[in-house]
This record gives sequence, C-alpha cells and structure tokens, in this order.
Amino acid sequence: MTEQHSRPVRCPICADEFAWPDEPVVSLYDAEHARYDLVDISALPAAKQADLTRRGYRACPNPSGDTTPHYLPATYADYSDPLVVGLIGAPTSGKTHLLTAMIRQAYTGGLRPYRITAAALDFRRHAHFRETYIEPFERGGALPGTHTGIIEAADILLLRGPGGERPVTFFDVAGEDLESPEARNRASRFLVGADAVIFVHASEDPLDTKRQVAESENKSFDLAIERLQGIEGARALPATIAVTKADRLRYQPPVDRWLRRGDEQVLNAERIRAESRDVYAYLHHVGAGASLRPFESFARSTLHFVSASGGDVVVGDDLTRRFPRGVRPVRVLEPLISILAMTGVIPGSEAEMVGRP
Repeated sequence: MTEQHSRPVRCPICADEFAWPDEPVVSLYDAEHARYDLVDISALPAAKQADLTRRGYRACPNPSGDTTPHYLPATYADYSDPLVVGLIGAPTSGKTHLLTAMIRQAYTGGLRPYRITAAALDFRRHAHFRETYIEPFERGGALPGTHTGIIEAADILLLRGPGGERPVTFFDVAGEDLESPEARNRASRFLVGADAVIFVHASEDPLDTKRQVAESENKSFDLAIERLQGIEGARALPATIAVTKADRLRYQPPVDRWLRRGDEQVLNAERIRAESRDVYAYLHHVGAGASLRPFESFARSTLHFVSASGGDVVVGDDLTRRFPRGVRPVRVLEPLISILAMTGVIPGSEAEMVGRP
C-alpha cells in the first residue's frame, strides 16, 4: 500500500474536492445503532491501526454543503488515483443487470487473464451489493429497477494489477434521474467527477411487431453527454457503448459471431475495433442512431454486444419475475476491460490503441 496522505481527493458522491486528512482517527460503523462513531486509533499497535483503517471510514466534509452526510472508505486515498465509472441508460435498459453481472464476474476472477484481481474496498457496501443484487441474480431472480434519488455509489472495488492498485467506484442511478432536467437532482451528480462512462442501450426484441424503427432521441445519453461536455477536457473521457440483451439477437449476424466467442482472454485492440464496427452498423441499421452519439462525442470509445442474463424474464404464476433457465452472462466484462485499458489500469502498447480510430 502506498502512503499518499494529505492529497487532494474528489469525492465520487458529492463531486467536491478536499484535502484527504492525515490523522489517526477513523469512523467505525455501528450497525446496532446505525451510526458512525469516531475512534482515535493512535495508541494502538500498527497492525491494529491498519486493520481498523481498512474497515473504517472518513466523513466527506462536502465543502459545498449541498448534500446529506456521506462517508468514504478510510483507505480511499491510499492507492493510485481512484477511478469513477458511471452507467448511463434509459429506464429498463438493463443497467442494473449488466453492472451486477460485471461486478460478479470481476470479483470471481474474470479479470485474471489480464493479471488483475478484484477485492472489496468498502466491505459494508460490497456486502450490501452482494445481498441485494448478486445473490438474487445468481438464483435466477430478475432485479428491480434502481430507485430514484439514489446518490451513493453502487459498489467500490479495489483492482490490483500490472498498472498498480486502483479503487474503482461504480454508479448506477435510475434512468428517470438520468433523464431529469431538474437542476437540483443530485442523483446524477457523479457525472461531474466521472473518469469513464458506460452507455447502455437495450437491443430490441425482434419478435416485437410494435417496435418503432424510426430514429428517435435517446434522452439519457443526450442529457448526460451535454452535462459532460460542459466539463473541461470531457472529450478525452473514455467511453463505451454496451448493447445489452444481445441474447435476443443470438441467431442474427453479426451478433451471433460475437456471442459465440464468449469471454475474451487476451486484450486485442483490432478485435475490439472490429466488434465496435459491427455494433455501430447494427445500431445504425435498426434506427438507433441517437445511441451512437457517445461514439461521436468522445475521442476514445468502444462498442460491445453483451448479455447479462442470457435470456428474457418470465413472469410466473406467483407474479415473480425470473430467468427460468438461470443466468448465463456473456461478454459482460468486455465494456469494463475496454475502460480499464483506456484508463491505464491495464497498461501497455496494446491498451494504448484501444478505443482509438
């Protein structure tokens, strides 16, 4: 672990920047009373200090004073620059299923081909994410949509690999909040501090005869891009477009070719470029040109076909929504791998070419 105290840190939740405190005091969460208690650990042996710090928190001072109290892991600033990744997409686009499958696969060794391991940086937050999303998903349950008004990160992982140790914070907010023009909506504030963005577009069901093929706007994408473009240097922000629910198109070219490949094992910029061309052509063909705006707005971007569940939801006699054959995620890590390559978490000359024209 690298000693990097009193460094400037941007809070991923409120987007304020502040000097990370250099003091032997941490906040420990008291589950019984649902509160954070300040604890002075200066008199403890070094091993105990390190253990409590790893499990403790620091309150964000929120210098702007514009949001509710929130906490970050006490070790958040002890590693290389944190990476904040946001998922953008309309309601029912499949953001939550994609993020759940992505974190599950990363946490269970899916990044090992790239010599990267994943661990929880915030133990409590990851336990909540696992109990609320991953475990029901593994049992074949369909996940509910994200509630509106959520400002907290979904999960914070610590990735360790050749590029060093990087905390990665994931945000998944409700599509309704992403489409809201309300200036005081704090749920989408993470965009101000985002280091990379995954835009999520749901593929259409080819059996749905009511599908509108005509070009239409993508409000989630449009509002997010306009807000991002108001930030200096936003064009350099790494972006990827994930076409979810691609299992609906498993027998249609070119989607069938990519789904048959399954999860990749080697980083290959030319292969990613080929998939990006195919996804671009698909979106253009089905009249979803508005969802291609991220490709036109950011200097480095990739496009991917993914399937978080492997099939569509079925509503049972008891009105529960389930995946009747369980879940079989396919290529869900590909958008994340592209992001990791474009942000230096995966280093090297091949990674440098990912997302470039």
